[in-house]
Amino acid sequence: MNWTIRKKFFVGFLLLFSVAAFLFNFVLANMLEIHTTSNLESRVNTLQYATKQYMKQYEQLHKQDGNFFTVDSYAIANELSKIHAQSVALYDTAGQFLYEAAPIDQPLIIEHQRYQTNVDNESSEELIQAFQNKSAYTIQPVSNGTLLYFAFPLYIDTTFHGVIRFTADYTDVFQHNKRLISSFTLLTVLLFLGVFIISLFILNQLTKPLHNLTNATKQMAQGDYQPIPALNRTDEVGKLAKHFKLMQHEIQQHIQTVELEKEKVMLLEEKRRVFFNNVTHELKTPLATISGYAQIIGEKDFDDAAFLSNAALKIRSESDRLNEMVTQLLALSKYQSKTPTKLTEVIDLFPLVQSIAEDMQIKTTQHDMNIVVSGDPYFILGNENEIKQLFINLIDNAIQHGKLGHDINIEVRDHILIRNSCSPVPPTILKHIFEPFIHRKKEGSTGLGLFICANIVDRHKGTIKFEEVSGQAVVAITIPRWQHDGNNYYKI
Repeated sequence: MNWTIRKKFFVGFLLLFSVAAFLFNFVLANMLEIHTTSNLESRVNTLQYATKQYMKQYEQLHKQDGNFFTVDSYAIANELSKIHAQSVALYDTAGQFLYEAAPIDQPLIIEHQRYQTNVDNESSEELIQAFQNKSAYTIQPVSNGTLLYFAFPLYIDTTFHGVIRFTADYTDVFQHNKRLISSFTLLTVLLFLGVFIISLFILNQLTKPLHNLTNATKQMAQGDYQPIPALNRTDEVGKLAKHFKLMQHEIQQHIQTVELEKEKVMLLEEKRRVFFNNVTHELKTPLATISGYAQIIGEKDFDDAAFLSNAALKIRSESDRLNEMVTQLLALSKYQSKTPTKLTEVIDLFPLVQSIAEDMQIKTTQHDMNIVVSGDPYFILGNENEIKQLFINLIDNAIQHGKLGHDINIEVRDHILIRNSCSPVPPTILKHIFEPFIHRKKEGSTGLGLFICANIVDRHKGTIKFEEVSGQAVVAITIPRWQHDGNNYYKI
């Protein structure tokens, strides 16, 4: 099925109208129900109060009758029925039915009169509640109307005399609510129908030029970039047509750019292939060494202790190198992943670099070196584990490639400088210093350290540079600062 804009609009609007109409009617029904309930409660409260006042006066006038509620039940029921135009039933304190009077001008009440006798567990809910000292009412829909039954216990000066139950015709109230809901539903339908017709007209004005643009895109897919006819409109569709023309022109330019970028992509693919080959080669070399020694010492008649000791050292050395290479490759994969760790930690680089230098001082002692750190606080926002890995790699690289007896100097000021004396770096290596497997002179080096460093700095939106100045290797790192302000930090 071809879902055009017209069809989508029609179905969407129909669903929207249905849901909106349902919600409107639901809200209105709830509001009417709440209002009706409040009105009913107010009426029955007023009825209860008026009845109690009447019964108090009646008791004052008939004290000589003893239990007037039982003795005069006939007169009380008829009088209350006349006053309130409702059916009135009286029950004594034991739940025995006394008398019920119904207005003859209320045919609905007469037709559906319950003729209930004594109160028991099967009696109506309002009577059961009344004998539990609660005022209660129930609403009973009938075939041609709605009745309300209201019962309450009668107390006069803390003396319980019995229960009075009223039956009233509330048909008009509930029919009025139904008429309101029907009227509102009709109004809603008419309103949305008018909006729907107007929207269809507007939609037709929109889809026609869009159809022309669709045809133009088909022609573009076939390589035809003829401009579309001008639209004398200043609305969004006119703007769309204008921008479509601009797009046609830009696409032609982009096609030319793509041709130029194709060479860059091919170069990138070549680098990827070289990287893969280098990784394969670097992994095969220690594995071949380990395998070779393992085969020799595993021979049946092998008993050369000196060779065994040398083989063990070599196997361990190659295993450590292999482990280091795999670890760095995993780290590199993490840093280059599409979902990197969020940079949310506020880090002061100065104490962090001091701590790393202290930890690596043991390794520099073996090379007759010292690590000298100086500088000032330097706050950044980043990932502390990655920043630690960055400086561990840089310091380790300075130790491995530095000259014996020469210190490593680290300054943390406007940027971070790491200096160490070194042998001359060939220009071919200097040009590609941050690429993988470029400089692996020292045994045990994986050739991935500076490549990983460049990835970490790039993730932190910084820059890293390497140069050789007067026999010294100088690594300069700049990472955007985060300035401390009270309890807050902001980027500068």
